[in-house]
Formats: sequence, C-alpha cells, structure tokens
Amino acid sequence: MEEFPEISFWAVGGHSLGGAMAANFADSHPEVLRGLALWASYPAQSDDLSDQDLIVTSIYGTKDGLASLDEIRASELLMPSDVRWVAIEGGNHGQFGWYGPQSGDNPTAISREAQQAQVVQATLEMLNAMSDRGG
Repeated sequence: MEEFPEISFWAVGGHSLGGAMAANFADSHPEVLRGLALWASYPAQSDDLSDQDLIVTSIYGTKDGLASLDEIRASELLMPSDVRWVAIEGGNHGQFGWYGPQSGDNPTAISREAQQAQVVQATLEMLNAMSDRGG
C-alpha cells in the first residue's frame, strides 16, 4: 500500500482462515479498505465490521464441511447491513482453492472450474461495487 499511495481505497479477501485474517485487517484499517471478499470464511467475534463503510461479499459453498452455513450466517451481526451473501450450490471448502481433498470436507456436486468461476464472478461484482461507490 505504501508503494502505491495514489490508490485511495483497497480491497482484501481470503479463503477460510485467510478470510478471517482479512476481516481482522479490515477491522483494524477502516481508513484504507473499501472492500472485503470472504471465501468460505467469516470474521472472528472480535472483528465487528457492522459500522464500517465497507463493501462485503461472503461467498460460501452449500456442501462445505468445514465452514458451515450456520457458522457463516452467525457472523451476520458482525457485517455491514448490506453484506452480499453468495451461495455456490454444490460447492465445498476445498474447491475454493486447488489443494485437493481436505479432511472433514464434503464431496462436491459441481466441478472445480464451475465453483471457481462463480467465486471469481462474485468477487468481481464486489470490486465493481467498490468502484461504483467511489473507491
């Protein structure tokens, strides 16, 4: 960020624990972040983003065995009121990445390519919303 001071606002995101760390960064740096993409992830209870001017998209797989829908949706009170929830029907935890099967995860009902295309599309929509807001 220091190398590109001409950029007014940034977005950050991550998968699983990386998403939790991205949410923590967003909570700690509201002055520079405008967008947050969570992939099969949610903020820790200590990272309340609800009062921030932050565009948040939470993307999750309906077959995820590691970050359940209940866990993800339980974070709703920590999010800005206009958080966008994107369900990937048949997607699981491991197909957000490319690292193979993960213990505790469920089998998928869609291909890796289909799941990742939906993740990319939803993330691009978040970035475009961020740009539309003047970031």
